[in-house]
Amino acid sequence: MTGSVDEMLDFGDKLPSFPTAVAEAIRMLSSETSDTDGIAAVLQRDQALVAQVLKMANSAFYGVSRRVSTVKQALLVLGRNAVRSLVVAVSAQEFLGRAQPGYLLARGQLWEYSLASGAAASLVAQKVGYKPADEAFVAGLLHDIGKVVLSEYLAERSVELAELVGLAAEPVGFDTIEQELLHIDHAALGGMLCDHWQLPARLSHAVRHHHNPSQAGDDWQLSAVVHAANALTMTVGIGLGVDGLQYVLDENALMRLGLGGDDMEILADELIDQLSRPNPFG
Repeated sequence: MTGSVDEMLDFGDKLPSFPTAVAEAIRMLSSETSDTDGIAAVLQRDQALVAQVLKMANSAFYGVSRRVSTVKQALLVLGRNAVRSLVVAVSAQEFLGRAQPGYLLARGQLWEYSLASGAAASLVAQKVGYKPADEAFVAGLLHDIGKVVLSEYLAERSVELAELVGLAAEPVGFDTIEQELLHIDHAALGGMLCDHWQLPARLSHAVRHHHNPSQAGDDWQLSAVVHAANALTMTVGIGLGVDGLQYVLDENALMRLGLGGDDMEILADELIDQLSRPNPFG
């Protein structure tokens, strides 16, 4: 593999796509003109998906006061945005659960990290008043989806990768190393994949800029929330693959969110508490 952008996108296209029912449901859930019965009918084509969505909807993560037993109830109780988040999260597990040899991540490690990042993004969103918090959860969950594609390329260039990491005199963002080796980084490619899957533009924008939220322009806030969540997740010891210790924190982004060191410590404690609860995807 030469690592050209076109080739990587071709490889990305070879990843299992979202099932037809999932892709259609995401589009309908993003549209204000779609009716609840129509959305429920589409989702019910995939009973395994429905079962996982309802399991998540009834978990402590959402804190629903009464049991949700149907898709229509989930739509009414949680709202469309939350259900869309659940559909994306459940569907993404297939991609993110695989081993990623280019990042020295065993099977399940990227998924564990992504799920923790989603939880962290929700906590940060609640702290800084970003709404909807479930949108932050999905952005946090998907922010490293580009690694699923780039892992294959990096695994083939492991010697060069080790040299670049080892020769760095000071921490260098792993996205910079990816750019040097492959002329694209996992954040940019992740944004392209989100566009390819027709996810909302805010989500693809946040994924694309999660390493450099200060460069995200007017739509910077969700990118900054994910950036802070990324740092929190690594702080509690999750996601430290080959690139974990190379993370470069954008202090300006945290300042714009109004987060100081004490806030991050409190959020880290809250994240540890949340991650100690049963995994609703387990």
